[in-house]
Amino acid sequence: MTIQREIRRSEATIQWLDRQIDGVETKSDDRTRLAVCCLHMAHEHHKAIVLLVAKSLVGSAFALVRLIFEAYVRGIWLHRCASDREVARFKAEKLKKGFDVLVQEIEELDGFESGTLSTMKKKSWKAMNSFTHTGFAQAVRRTTDTTIEPNYDAQEVLEALHFSRAMIFYPPLLPPISPET
Repeated sequence: MTIQREIRRSEATIQWLDRQIDGVETKSDDRTRLAVCCLHMAHEHHKAIVLLVAKSLVGSAFALVRLIFEAYVRGIWLHRCASDREVARFKAEKLKKGFDVLVQEIEELDGFESGTLSTMKKKSWKAMNSFTHTGFAQAVRRTTDTTIEPNYDAQEVLEALHFSRAMIFYPPLLPPISPET
C-alpha cells in the first residue's frame, strides 16, 4: 500500500467516524465524559497525523504517535477501570498512577487480555518518546547523507498511519456500525 492510498483510506475513516459521533448523546457523568474526551482527543490526533503526513510534515506527525496512544489508553482506563475516586483524582490532575499500570489494568479486562497494548508499549515506547521529545530517532531522520531534509522511510510512515487509525476505535463508546473503509 502506498502512503497516498493510506492517507485516502484514513481520510475516509475520519469522515465516517465524524458522521458517527457528531451529535451523539452520551452520559453526563464524569467517568463517561472524561473517557469520551480522551478518545475524542485520540481522534483529533489521528486527523492531525493524517493531515501532517499529507503535507509532508512527517516529523510532527510522528511526534503525535505517543500522544494518540496515551489518549486511547487513558480513555479506556477511565471508562472501564478507574474507581470513582481515581476519576475524581484524574479530574483534579492529581492521579499518580503510572502509564504501565493503566495498561496493565486495561489488559485485565475482557477483550484486552491478549496483551496487545503492553506489547505495543514495550516494543515502541522508546521510539515514541524519541519522536515526541526530538531524540535521536527523530533527529536522525532530518537529514540525508548530503542534505538537511526529512528522511523518513515509507514503511515507517505507513506504520504510523496504521497505528494511529487503530487508536480511534473503541466500540463501547461508538454507535454499533462498522466503517466500510
